[in-house]
Amino acid sequence: MTGDELVTRLIFSAIFFLNILAYETATTQIVGWQTFTSIGTIKDIDIDAGKVWSGSDGGVFQVDINSRTTAKFTNTEGLSANDVVAVEIDRHGVIWFALFNGLLNRYLPDTESWEVVEDYRGQQISDMVAVGDSLYVGLDIGVSLYTIDKMEVKETYRNLGLSSGDDVGKIGANAIFIDGTDIFVATSSGIARSSIALGNLQAPSSWVQYTTASGLPSNGVNDIVVLNGIPYAATTRGASRLTDTLWMDVALVGVNVKAMELVDSNQLFPENTVLSVTNDGVFWLDAADNWQRLGSRLTDVTAVKTDENGGVWIGRDGLGLASFNFDSEIWELVPENAPASNDFKSLLLDEQGRLWCASQLRGIHMLDNGTWVNFSRDNGLPSNDYRDLVTDAEGRIWAGSWGGGVTIIEVTPDDTTFSVIDTTGAVLAGFSGNSPGFVLVNGMARDQADNIWLLNREAVNTRVLASRTPQGEYAYFTVNEGLFTRFVTAIEIDQFDRVWVGTEDGGVRVLDHNNTLFDKSDDNFQQGLNVTDDGLFSNSVTALAEDRDGAIWIGTDEGLNLWFDNVTRNEFGIINRSITAIGIDGRNNKWIGTINGVTILRGHQEKLLDLTTGNSPLVSGNIQSFAFNEITGEVWIGTDRGLSLAQTLFTTPKEDLSQLSGFPNPFITSGSGERFTILNLAENTSVSIFNSAGRLIKTFRAGTSEIGAQAVWDGADKDGALVGSGIYVYLAYTDNDISATGKVAVIRR
Repeated sequence: MTGDELVTRLIFSAIFFLNILAYETATTQIVGWQTFTSIGTIKDIDIDAGKVWSGSDGGVFQVDINSRTTAKFTNTEGLSANDVVAVEIDRHGVIWFALFNGLLNRYLPDTESWEVVEDYRGQQISDMVAVGDSLYVGLDIGVSLYTIDKMEVKETYRNLGLSSGDDVGKIGANAIFIDGTDIFVATSSGIARSSIALGNLQAPSSWVQYTTASGLPSNGVNDIVVLNGIPYAATTRGASRLTDTLWMDVALVGVNVKAMELVDSNQLFPENTVLSVTNDGVFWLDAADNWQRLGSRLTDVTAVKTDENGGVWIGRDGLGLASFNFDSEIWELVPENAPASNDFKSLLLDEQGRLWCASQLRGIHMLDNGTWVNFSRDNGLPSNDYRDLVTDAEGRIWAGSWGGGVTIIEVTPDDTTFSVIDTTGAVLAGFSGNSPGFVLVNGMARDQADNIWLLNREAVNTRVLASRTPQGEYAYFTVNEGLFTRFVTAIEIDQFDRVWVGTEDGGVRVLDHNNTLFDKSDDNFQQGLNVTDDGLFSNSVTALAEDRDGAIWIGTDEGLNLWFDNVTRNEFGIINRSITAIGIDGRNNKWIGTINGVTILRGHQEKLLDLTTGNSPLVSGNIQSFAFNEITGEVWIGTDRGLSLAQTLFTTPKEDLSQLSGFPNPFITSGSGERFTILNLAENTSVSIFNSAGRLIKTFRAGTSEIGAQAVWDGADKDGALVGSGIYVYLAYTDNDISATGKVAVIRR
């Protein structure tokens, strides 16, 4: 049989099978996830086998000490969550990570595999110390002994002899240090000491207690170390050393000492000594009991650890990991290819495929072909707090800020330039007479005439809505002309170029300027939506979006409304009523962001699915923004704890099937999640897969949620069994009898 004869036979077979196939329901439309975070604020560091492991609110950051190569682990690389509060490496080389929610994650480097320990779920873990096959876990209720070999909790020491009355059993461990068989626990009520060789550490009488009565400068003890058998304590009111049975001040009197660490002698330290971290930097203790500053003054150190060569590593608040260069005597940040913050208030994909991100904390981040570039006050931005993004007809990025007006960013092959629109020339206005230069621009949009519309929230001159033409002229619309409030929150331009403005206290106002920006006589502000007259859930509007049908979706702090054909609808089964963002993908699905995840809607009523941190790798449930690549189906989801990228089937359909293709080819599969993707499908296309004998293997039916402009095949037949090696044909066909075929070589391993 020739190839053409086979194709003809397959087409006729497909038409036959279409009449008898049952409707298949999609199990998922999300075929892949990726997480992008800033390493942010490091909470803890441990070092072993030449590698530095640091845990932060952005996941785990690993550095090879010799090569300075880095690796990152987030919830899409194996972590249960990204907020890591403690790190410990046991004698087997297994790395333990304690998460904010009490989960323990174990990483086994030899097999690159992960395990989850749930025994402490819901508790607060502060520290971990591994000794032999025992892991001592500092909790908000004391210290727990976890046996590594049996993988179970053996016992928990709740009192430590430091609590009494209403506090009995509520003493939390801030830090643990084990010296030989001696165990020291730093708490907010003093220090408890015992021996791990004792048989009953659950008894308070097994512990010796140290408090201010024993000479400690404060009962608030943050950390403790032991040098040559002598304990040193970091307290909220200074450093202290135990001499016999009394604690004595060691300088730094009255200073909050946040952490301590032991360091081996090297070119700077004449002998083994102690490091202390304060709000003024890192210090080492010399032979005369004087604290010497290590490098420059730092106010943001969050963690400290030393390596086996005497190297010193620190975490810096919001900046990541740094090491001390003993030759230049400066702190050097370890470079990380990442966004500068985990806050993504607004997202924008430009025509070059670059992703732009607005942060309320650290300016603007840009992802260009896998490389992150961060812009902030440090390199030219007038503000670090940005709220919205839009692109103009020239491809420039407009970034609206909270306090700095608008920054226009222009990227050329040679340079990146910034220009600012603010109160200069009275273009925009500050939010009050007391702060005339503090300009709030919290929403922007571009209309079909390439005018850029700006929300100038709380403008003191009441011109809260402005429009800039491509020629640089400005038109203004005031509170008194129909907006009624200075507290504007969201903006959308509909298909008729009407301007929809969401407000904080007045619902939605709609401006129909009849395409005459500078002629006020034909402006119409009569249309508007509110709670009383139109059934909005709330007059506090948080998001606006128009879908491809011309329906306007209105998010409020109390629910989601839809305005279509002069009717307001309001029941959609959204995962949470507090709406934070709305986006429309290439298939006209509505992505509704809330404080508890995402609900995806199809049409005007049908709910496709909910996405939460519990049922997906979504980096956080607090959604702030969306961006869509309608060609690839990629959906970028901005949250308050990082950026998630979901690879979906929701791509914009092609006009026909002339560009039908599939990859990878050959398709090598072992049934371990490999996927063959069929691309460039048209509207209402079904796909059937056949073997070389013409037998139907599987069908993806048009109209189901498992197929859009793409279909993804996992190498299994309709019963879920993995197919054998061979040549397979995929046939795409539309409702109006357009069809196309392709072939794929399947190699089963």
